[in-house]
Amino acid sequence: MTEYGQNMAYVGEFTHQLDARNRVTVPSSWRVTGDDGNYYFAWPHPEGCVVVYPPHMLDELLEKARGIQQSNVRSKATLRQLFSRAYKFGCDKQGRILLPDPLKKRVGIEKQVSLVGLGHYFEIWDVAKREVEEDDFDLLEAMAEMGI
Repeated sequence: MTEYGQNMAYVGEFTHQLDARNRVTVPSSWRVTGDDGNYYFAWPHPEGCVVVYPPHMLDELLEKARGIQQSNVRSKATLRQLFSRAYKFGCDKQGRILLPDPLKKRVGIEKQVSLVGLGHYFEIWDVAKREVEEDDFDLLEAMAEMGI
C-alpha cells in the first residue's frame, strides 16, 4: 500500500475479471494506506471507460466546488451534472471496488476489464475496447508530444 497523498503514481496496466458481484481488485501498488476509510470518485468518461480519481483528488475537487458561489447559476448547473453522474466507493478488505451496474452499462463494460494507470488517476476499460485503442500507439510520437 502506498501512503495517501499527492505522490501517488498509477502506472502500468492490469487485466482482471469482474466477480459475480461486479467487483474488481485494485492492484496493491495502487491502494492507499487506510483505503477502507478513503473513497475514490468515478465518472463514466465519454471515451467509453470509467475514470477513477483517488482520495486526494476528491479532496481537491470538493475544495474547488466549495468555492463556487450559490448565485452562479451556470457553475451550479455544472456541479449538478458532474456530481449527479459521479460514483463514490472505497476498497473492501481484499482491495476490491464495486462497479455499479449503471456505471458499467454506460461505458459498455462486460466481464473482463483493464485498469490503466495515467499517473495521478486511473481508468477502467472493457478489455475489448482497450485492445482496439492500443493498435496505433507510437511511443516516439507520444514522447515528442509531451516534450520529452
